Amino acid sequence: MQLRYQKIKNHANRLVISGYDITNRCNLRCKGCYFFEGDRSSSFSDDQTLEEFDALFASEVKRGVTMPHFAGAEPAKVPERLAIAAKHWNRGIIYTNGTLPIAEDLPFMLHISLWGVDETDARLRGRHAFRKGLENFAQDPRAIFIFTINHQNISEMVEATEICHQHGARISFNHYSPTRWYGKAGSDMPNEILLKGKGRFSKPDDDYALTLEDLDTIKSTISELLVRFPDTLIYSSYYNEIINSPTIQFALDPETGVATNCTILKTPHHRQYRTDLSWDDDDCCIPNTDCATCRHYVSNYSKVMGDFRHHTSDIASFEKWLEVYETWCRLNIRDWDQLS
Repeated sequence: MQLRYQKIKNHANRLVISGYDITNRCNLRCKGCYFFEGDRSSSFSDDQTLEEFDALFASEVKRGVTMPHFAGAEPAKVPERLAIAAKHWNRGIIYTNGTLPIAEDLPFMLHISLWGVDETDARLRGRHAFRKGLENFAQDPRAIFIFTINHQNISEMVEATEICHQHGARISFNHYSPTRWYGKAGSDMPNEILLKGKGRFSKPDDDYALTLEDLDTIKSTISELLVRFPDTLIYSSYYNEIINSPTIQFALDPETGVATNCTILKTPHHRQYRTDLSWDDDDCCIPNTDCATCRHYVSNYSKVMGDFRHHTSDIASFEKWLEVYETWCRLNIRDWDQLS
């Protein structure tokens, strides 16, 4: 246990993370997309020059950022901006839908979004994105498929994991977390938001939000998959207990509804840059998400990892915390298992 903890201290303890939406362009329009469902991301301009991105990334390195997260609509649509980022950092994460190639010499981890298998995949995304993602990245050591579980695709968790196992790919799970505008389709949505949003808004009879019963199913399914596919599924058993508990994950400001104990929001170095290179202290890694229902893996892994003091009372508690941190490292740090 001491060696495992020392490894984290050596390679991950002082990472400084910040986020960058580097484009509002995408080749898909996925139902439930965090970027296009809301006005805190897709409404900003995307006409910055390469020189401006270069200057921003250089200033971010000086500010101390060591672990950039590149998102937006689809970062693979702007390979020239990713190439500039690679001049400044040798680690980080690209959040991508996996349908477009990404240069093999980029040093960043690839988190490939996955919304279902076959018909569900095509229905939610407009095409068979999973098939294309496997074709492009199944053998890429940088890649991990991130299956976002929603009310309609829970039954496909096992099949998706089996498919990844058969292709030699890795998979993890994320919980669908409704945006602030979830379900407010048609007349219920302000016109300016309805016009800006380019995603496919859900209707009352087309529900994707998870129920309490769903959380029980997810918990038991992941527990079984961890036993069957310990090398394919990158997930923490302790995190599985926490994230599927029925309680709200975050404490909320009663006036704003914004989480008061979100590690990402509280971290002074974290900024979430928009495509026009502006940023706002009120934005976390998923700006349009409703904090009251947030079970997103990025913010919730960070929350558990930041809760170190409450896991030092005994060896068992520390072991659980350590397992979460190690899982996060496997998800986010390239070749973690080969590091010593």
